[in-house]
Amino acid sequence: MKVLFDLLGSIAHKQNRPELAIHYYTEILKIVPGDDTDMISIANTNLASIYYSQDNTEMSLQHLQQALQLDEVLYSKDDLHIATDNFNIGVCYYKQNELHLTLKYYEQSLAIREKVLPSLHIDIALTHVGLAEINFRLKNFNQSIDHWENGLVIIEKERLCNSAEQAIIHENIAACYSNMNDFTHALWHCDQSLLLHQEHHSTRNLFNLYFTYGNVYHGIDDNNERKIAQIYENISECYVIKDEHLLAITYLEKSLAIQEKLDPMNEITIANICNNIATSYCSLQKYNLALEYCTKSKEYYEKCSCDNMEEYGVTLGCSPIAINYEILANICFDTKDQTMAFDYYCKALDIIKSRLPVDQQALARV
Repeated sequence: MKVLFDLLGSIAHKQNRPELAIHYYTEILKIVPGDDTDMISIANTNLASIYYSQDNTEMSLQHLQQALQLDEVLYSKDDLHIATDNFNIGVCYYKQNELHLTLKYYEQSLAIREKVLPSLHIDIALTHVGLAEINFRLKNFNQSIDHWENGLVIIEKERLCNSAEQAIIHENIAACYSNMNDFTHALWHCDQSLLLHQEHHSTRNLFNLYFTYGNVYHGIDDNNERKIAQIYENISECYVIKDEHLLAITYLEKSLAIQEKLDPMNEITIANICNNIATSYCSLQKYNLALEYCTKSKEYYEKCSCDNMEEYGVTLGCSPIAINYEILANICFDTKDQTMAFDYYCKALDIIKSRLPVDQQALARV
């Protein structure tokens, strides 16, 4: 009967019928003899898993503790069953924000796993990652770095995750060093993280990294506002990708304020930021504000020297004035002023065609 109930509990769990699964596993605890510790341990572990999936960590912990007590009788102190029990208990305590208890059980799990498993086993890497997160939250930054680096060594050698996930680990190490005011090491890990993100084309994951970069540069030099302005622009690019244009504008305006204060004669940079703000306002259909920033951008472009304009145009791939006309045309088109839109598109097109090599993407857009 106990085997049947175990099977029925497993089926109910897979069918996402947790109450029925709990019923069958609880029945096992009622009918099996007290000396059948193996079956009682398994039933408790299964019940713990179901309760955890229901966010009932109290009941999950209760059953995991019972499973651990039984497994300590069934197995040697260095058995992997004991390591798994400890780790799972740590996971529950983590969810309850009991960080010191989480740390205790993760460390007990790691001690066993490092004795029993091959040195590059994924479970060892995952336990190091868990300990790194806990130590970071407890502000034990040296210990956190040690665990991140130990986990990263295994992950890199065994290719256990993609470059984007490795990038996040470097980012976390950078955050530790930044909190310790070791900005040289922090910056190195930020750079490693950025390279891996770019390799994986994982732009959506760059928010935290850019914030860490900002903290690092601010720590290196409290007056290094130009770097911070660039960080704000990078953050805004991420928000544009996610179509969160209000947040993009918030960071672009922060960058604009710094650039206008530091170097009001740097018309190219300021004009470009204004263009980006205008584009985001267009996406939000706030055309009056878009037109305001687009006009401001145009005024800055007209102040630029030819040399600066050419240098910037090469970087951009086509003339910034053409992009400005394109944005103005989009505003007019969206506000049903077809005649002005047509005129601006023609002006943009003439500039794009006059530059060699012709920017095919810009040509196709216009």
